[in-house]
Amino acid sequence: MKTASLESHERSLARADALQAAKFALNEVRSNFPGQGAHRAMRSAKLRLGALLQSLTWAVLFTALLLWGKEPLMHWWRDVILFWGLHLDIPLRAGNGESGLLLWIQATGTSVMPTSDIILATTAAVIALYGATFWLSDAMTPLKYLIRTLCVVQATAILFFTFEPSLFSYSIPGHLQAILNAGYGVMLAVPVLLALGYGILPIRARDRFLHTAWVLGYLALMVPHMAVLHAIVLQYLSVLFMPLLYLCFGVVFDVMIFVALYSWLASRVPAEALN
Repeated sequence: MKTASLESHERSLARADALQAAKFALNEVRSNFPGQGAHRAMRSAKLRLGALLQSLTWAVLFTALLLWGKEPLMHWWRDVILFWGLHLDIPLRAGNGESGLLLWIQATGTSVMPTSDIILATTAAVIALYGATFWLSDAMTPLKYLIRTLCVVQATAILFFTFEPSLFSYSIPGHLQAILNAGYGVMLAVPVLLALGYGILPIRARDRFLHTAWVLGYLALMVPHMAVLHAIVLQYLSVLFMPLLYLCFGVVFDVMIFVALYSWLASRVPAEALN
């Protein structure tokens, strides 16, 4: 009983010390930043109805434009991919409405299925990369788990193509079309996301339009060129990497790019504007 009572008393003293330390730290922050009780990231700007309505108006107009222009955009993306395909010797051709936007014209006697050498080399690379993460410091934990995630996805593909390659039924044009569709879907969400998250900040009225157009323009250029990179990897390294490209460098990558662009725009808002 005495031991339990002593442990309880020690825990009470520890809680009291921790509370006192927290109060001391809070007082130090307030003394160093008078009039700013919280960090900028923990404060919020006042919601202005006019800014919200203006942002939503631009969002509706941009969304309507994207919906109306889907077919021209897709065909322009196809032309961009075909242009680079011609200069990089990627065997792509224009498709029709039934076959899709793109066709893969494989040369006789060649294949995009992984060879045993590619599988062995990729296996060794995956093992080496995964093992290297154990040498990364704690400060690099996010990078550590990102690399491990990529390794696990690729290891799954290796197992599949080692034991059941005949069950793989996906084509390169189908993969590229999926990448384009995913990019278009992200672009559709951008106007509303920016309107509700960035447009309501105290920024100039023209910036609500220009910055939304800039982000959409960036994605419109990035998506087809990312598809070209996918085609190069699949042509020279085989479809062994298609699952990795689709799961980690498809829509997930598009969203990460949008988050990065949004963060950069938001960081440019003056701190005093949020006070």
